[in-house]
Amino acid sequence: MTITQQVVVGVFDDHSQAEQAINKLLNSGFSDDQIRYSGHGAETGGILETLKSLFTGQDTGSVYNDMVDLGVPQDDASSYQREFEAGRSIVAVLANGRLEEAKDILASYGGYGSDRRSMHTGDYTSTDYEGMPRTETEDEQRLKLREEQLRVQKQPVETGEARLRKDVVSEQQSMDVPVTHEEVYVERRSGSGQPSDTPIGESETYRVPVREEQVTASKQTVETGEVAIGKKQFQDSQRVSDTVRREEAHVERSGDVNVQGSDVEDTTDQTTP
Repeated sequence: MTITQQVVVGVFDDHSQAEQAINKLLNSGFSDDQIRYSGHGAETGGILETLKSLFTGQDTGSVYNDMVDLGVPQDDASSYQREFEAGRSIVAVLANGRLEEAKDILASYGGYGSDRRSMHTGDYTSTDYEGMPRTETEDEQRLKLREEQLRVQKQPVETGEARLRKDVVSEQQSMDVPVTHEEVYVERRSGSGQPSDTPIGESETYRVPVREEQVTASKQTVETGEVAIGKKQFQDSQRVSDTVRREEAHVERSGDVNVQGSDVEDTTDQTTP
């Protein structure tokens, strides 16, 4: 008896991305027994340590052997082993009829397949795992389908600069200041007409000092304000587009062949000769 399992495998550059993907899988209804993880840098007590992980990560060949046990082809299993040895994290999901959903979840958190592009999915012949459906097949052959997925990266580039400087500007200022000055007046007044005991003497001179206020100006520097310059981040969106290709499977029949249970396009010419 052979057993067919639906397996989705994703590689993650960062163990935190793998942890986020596993959290999403669990929140979406996938059980612990359906998720297999092997990676580096998991924090003590984190979700990755609570999984009943098939990939122990203790031996050099563990990822390869466990992948082969799941039914993954040896070439792909070797690729995943190399990814693990390079410090990346591997997540495998026993999809159990939810293949596309598991694939979308892993891909949304940065997961990729053994070719660093498409997510690795398939119906693999493997050893039995408790709770997994069993399907008997004979003389089964598989055609792998691949597609290109658009991946974008962002990097900051300098588009210009703003400078803040100050110049000294001279201007003429005038102001009116009230000042006081003295003026001399001479006023003749009539006498009393009474006899005076003071004899007529020599000529006399009287001095009257005259003063005035003079204005002197001085300058003092005072702070009148400040101008601040800085930068803020604003987010907008840019549309990125490119042409990607994908592979589609087509069933062609020759003779009297009944094809059942296939969701691929049947391109056989049904015209009766």
